[in-house]
Amino acid sequence: MTHTKLRIKGISDTATIKQDIQDALRAHVIKRDKGCILRNIYGIPKCNGYRTDGELILQADHLVTRSNSATYGDTRLVVCVCKGHHGWKKWHEREYNALLKEKVLDKEIVKLWERCERESWRLRKYTTDWKLALLAIQKETEKLSTPKFD
Repeated sequence: MTHTKLRIKGISDTATIKQDIQDALRAHVIKRDKGCILRNIYGIPKCNGYRTDGELILQADHLVTRSNSATYGDTRLVVCVCKGHHGWKKWHEREYNALLKEKVLDKEIVKLWERCERESWRLRKYTTDWKLALLAIQKETEKLSTPKFD
């Protein structure tokens, strides 16, 4: 009897668009945050997690779990961290979250984060238009690179 490998990523239209959203979110937060948000925080381990060519691996960290569809594509609730800090979060989540809330993030973002966490347990039916969510992220990213003239 032979066994086939389990598919890690889905191939449905929804799975594909959600992966596109994740790719767009990563590109957006790298551009917006200009690298790992913990790079200059005193007392925190240095950035790490490098590719073989020496480039730092940057990742998008969702402040509210991705399983919460209501916040899945919200750029305000995603930050850019290096691979090392993203892994560090797994073992030090309380410290990581407290650090972001106290020293890194704007107070309005912290309020939004906390409100979304409080409301995430409520059972709701979400009808998210994933293509629209992706388009919104792409438009927001375009604004980051568009020069502003007075």
